[in-house]
Amino acid sequence: MRALVRLCLFVGLFGGLFGGLAQADPNPKRKVAVLEYRANSSALPGVAGKIVAALQRQTSLDLLGPDQMRVVYGEHLDQAVVKCSGEADCIAKIGAKAGASEVILVGISELGDVILTMQRIDVAQRTVVARVADSIASGAAPDDDQIGYYLTKIMPSGDFMRFGVIDIISSQAGALVTIGGEKRGNTPIPPLKLHAPASYTVRVEKDGYVPFTTKIALPADGELKLNANLSKKGAGGAWYAHWYVLAIGGVLVAGLAGGSIYYATRPPAATSVPVTGTF
Repeated sequence: MRALVRLCLFVGLFGGLFGGLAQADPNPKRKVAVLEYRANSSALPGVAGKIVAALQRQTSLDLLGPDQMRVVYGEHLDQAVVKCSGEADCIAKIGAKAGASEVILVGISELGDVILTMQRIDVAQRTVVARVADSIASGAAPDDDQIGYYLTKIMPSGDFMRFGVIDIISSQAGALVTIGGEKRGNTPIPPLKLHAPASYTVRVEKDGYVPFTTKIALPADGELKLNANLSKKGAGGAWYAHWYVLAIGGVLVAGLAGGSIYYATRPPAATSVPVTGTF
């Protein structure tokens, strides 16, 4: 009971325990700033960085952590956050200066136990749209699973659905395309949007031709083009049986005899240049 009272008292600094509801289907690639507000507490060092890292792993959001925000806002960022005292309207103005659509405000205080709060603030509306708070024993710290759980409580579910695109081009029209055991239609087919990061087995087949089979590693937010060249049966050996995936510096190149894969990521504010290979 005492822990709950402490929790409610601290969250009261941020406008109450139960804030607004999460927005419906916002842009999953919107810019989100993460700020940290400490009420005279040195507990949970680096927790804001852990939250940013978790969001980077699990979402496609364009993130600005506390360090990046100091560069954008200026050296007086921490003082500005303290001056806001958790008020959504004030925090939203800081986010607006960085061009962020939302701000995640991470609050840390100590009232016996350590109180951790996370608020999601809509910059345009200047309101809290979701919040979560937890009481953590002194000396303890939330692990990655706990942080992930907190984030699912304040962020829209659509933020955690990441995709990649694969464009399959066959040398033969009317070939059946199967990805991960699921039939996707006959060539020519439009580019396919698939959950990523994930590995998929791709099979392209047509009567009278040697089936084309390979396995791809599709990164989140990546685009991959696969050329499936089908050869007539009896025209040669099982060339399609040999393939490999090479990952260097975040760029994927996959190849196989008789086919080629082109792949490029699309980082924010940059032009992607396909890396090609034919083997």
